[in-house]
Amino acid sequence: MVECPAESIIYDEFRGEYICVETGEVLEEREPVLTPEWRFPEVNDIESRVRGGTPITSKVHDLGLHTEIEARSVYGRKLKSLNQKLRIGSKEKRVVQALKLMNETVNKLDVPNKDDLKNVAGNIIRRLYKRGVIKRKNLRAMVAAVLITTLKNLNMPVDSRVVLEHCQVTAQDVWKARLKISRDSGEQIKTGVVDPLKYVEQFAHKINTPPPAKMLAFKLALTAKKEGITSGKGPKGVAAASLYVASVLLNIKKTQTEISEKLEVTEVTLRNRYRDIVDELLIEVNL
Repeated sequence: MVECPAESIIYDEFRGEYICVETGEVLEEREPVLTPEWRFPEVNDIESRVRGGTPITSKVHDLGLHTEIEARSVYGRKLKSLNQKLRIGSKEKRVVQALKLMNETVNKLDVPNKDDLKNVAGNIIRRLYKRGVIKRKNLRAMVAAVLITTLKNLNMPVDSRVVLEHCQVTAQDVWKARLKISRDSGEQIKTGVVDPLKYVEQFAHKINTPPPAKMLAFKLALTAKKEGITSGKGPKGVAAASLYVASVLLNIKKTQTEISEKLEVTEVTLRNRYRDIVDELLIEVNL
C-alpha cells in the first residue's frame, strides 16, 4: 500500500475521518473530537458561539457535570427519577440542602447578577462542607452567614434582615455561625464594606427623590467617602443623610422622620451623619 504524504491528508469534520486526497483512502475514522463543543445559534456568526452542554457552576453539588434526561415518556420519567437519586450520594445530602437553601434565598433577593452571587456563595459553602463545618443543626445559620458576607464582598446593598427572614434564623445564630467558621475550619471569610453610593440609588427610589437631588446626594456621598468622613460609619446612614442634605439644599420637603421610617434608619443615626456631612464638607450654595 502506498503511504500518503502528510501534506495530502485532510480531516473531514462532518464524518470524523482522515482522508488521503491523492488516493481517496480513509486512513482513520470515528476519531473522537477533543476540541470545545461549540454551537452557533446564528449561522456564520462566530461571536454568537456558545459551548454545548451544561457550564461548570458552584450552584449545585456536582458542579453541573451531570446528565439531564428528558421526561416526556413514562420510561423517561422513571430514568430521570432514578438518575436524580443516583446523582446524590448519602454523604452529599447535607451540601445539597445547603446549596438548595442558598439558591432559593438568592432568588428572593432583589439584586443584579444573581448567578455571580450564587457561584461565589456556593463555592464557599462547598469549601466549608469539605472541612466538616456545616452540620444539620447549623445549616440555615451557615447559609445565612455565607450569603450576608458574600453580599457585602460583592458590594450588593441588601438588608441582612431580609436574608435572616428567608433563612429563618436570628442575628445571634449568624454570629455563632461565623465564630464556628473561623474556629473549626481555620478559614477566615473576609467581610468587605458596602459602598454608600450603592444605597443612594436604592434609597432615592424608595423616597421618590427627584433626579437633581439624587445626583447631588451622589456627589455628597462620594466627596464624604474621599474625605474619609464615612470611615467606620454605616453605609445606610451615610446614604440616607446624603439624600436628606440634598433635599434641604434644593428645597425639597423631606422630614427626618419620613426619611428614617421609609429607609429604616434611626433618626439619631440620620442626624449624626447629617452633622458629619455638614460640619466636615464645605458646601457652597448659590443664591
